[in-house]
Amino acid sequence: MIHGIGTDLLDARRIRDGLARFGEHYADRILAPAEHAGYYASRDPARFLAKCFAAKEAFAKATGTGLRVPVTLRNIAVLRDARGKPHIECAPELVAWLVDRGITAHHVSLSDEGDLILAYVILERP
Repeated sequence: MIHGIGTDLLDARRIRDGLARFGEHYADRILAPAEHAGYYASRDPARFLAKCFAAKEAFAKATGTGLRVPVTLRNIAVLRDARGKPHIECAPELVAWLVDRGITAHHVSLSDEGDLILAYVILERP
């Protein structure tokens, strides 16, 4: 059964502007620890950061709470498998919160065209 669906549409130029204005501190506020390696290895760090941010926003919307503890940017990691398929890993605090609400699975899809990033997240419960 679907618990929630979240979507986010982001203009990547907003993230580029934030990085230009605030530097790496801006990225540190968005990225979970597990995402840093991908960010620094990326050919386009601003685009990488924009995709992560959009997915996290969509995840937060799917929970129904938005971004508030424990659903925070740094508690949600957007990672990719060997083929590039995105998936979400949550910090232990967030995992416990999700389990308390009966949320047992989540799915994420990312798409981009030009400067637009689209993220779609589905949260499931039995």
